[in-house]
Amino acid sequence: MDGDEGLGILPGEDEHTQTAPVEATEAPEAEVEEEPTFAPDTQILVLKTQVGQERRVIEMLGNKARRFKIPIMSLLAPQELRGYIFIETDDPLAVQKGIRGVSYARSLVTQDVEVVDDQGNFVKDRRGKIVTERKPVDTPFTEIAHFLTPVSAVAKIGMGDIVELVSGPFRGEKAKVTKVDDAREEITVELIESMVPIPITVKGEHVRALEKGA
Repeated sequence: MDGDEGLGILPGEDEHTQTAPVEATEAPEAEVEEEPTFAPDTQILVLKTQVGQERRVIEMLGNKARRFKIPIMSLLAPQELRGYIFIETDDPLAVQKGIRGVSYARSLVTQDVEVVDDQGNFVKDRRGKIVTERKPVDTPFTEIAHFLTPVSAVAKIGMGDIVELVSGPFRGEKAKVTKVDDAREEITVELIESMVPIPITVKGEHVRALEKGA
């Protein structure tokens, strides 16, 4: 499955289980823009997986969730983050039990949390030490929001960079970048071995970066 793009947020099988969008409040002078957000009562857990098997874990865990009614609202497998996937749920304990038996799934990322009683006081053992327990880490949505924004094909290409054309009539040729058009995700290059430096405009995904310009 290496090379597959991240799946992004995958909704559940039933449409009614999806998080309802936040409605904009009417304003007399300006429109209120909606911002992407998760349901307020859900948590985003991090699951360790075998590297390269993130998509397979997503598929198997999603199927298991639908079959056994495990409360998983969405799953995210960012292409840039290998060995981890994100799970949105309102019942971390049920998810913790649900990942058992899923091939290539390791364990949830957890942390020690101090135990408190009904009055909000720390629970202590016989030696007076505060009792702690391992609980899944709740990841803030702001920390993964950038994974939901498509990355520009020319985001990492700059003026003067040396690239290799990977498609088209000049496939395999090396070229120097002379212009970058972020809006169109295009770059203009000049072939290095060409007798006459003729500018060629190509899509960002049609080149492979070799080295950064001086």
